[in-house]
Amino acid sequence: MASYVYLIQNGDLFNIGSTNNLERTRIDLRPGELISFLITDKPEPLIKNLRKTYADNRLPGSDYYRLANSQVKECTSVLESDGSNNYFQPFLKGPSLFIFFIFSWFLLTYFIIEFVVNPVLARFS
Repeated sequence: MASYVYLIQNGDLFNIGSTNNLERTRIDLRPGELISFLITDKPEPLIKNLRKTYADNRLPGSDYYRLANSQVKECTSVLESDGSNNYFQPFLKGPSLFIFFIFSWFLLTYFIIEFVVNPVLARFS
């Protein structure tokens, strides 16, 4: 089941957490402003990583953090980049994907002609 990992600002404090119902959490944390969120099937590793990263900024006994602007931008970029640390990025994209496709097409065509068509035609000559 998909969950939300969120960053909510309430004054000069920030709440980093996860929920199954983002709207209810936004209502519960009023007057907080939703800065960023990510929909994921496995929120626990991401939450653990974010909380470990900002452990020095955590207010004792709460899920609130006092973050600098650079840390807010960093956290937002993690959430907006799917929180995956780019583990599953495509190997090729854009022009290199097109060139690879064309090269593969010609290579496959060569092998088919060389090892399938030519031996069959050689039997008839």
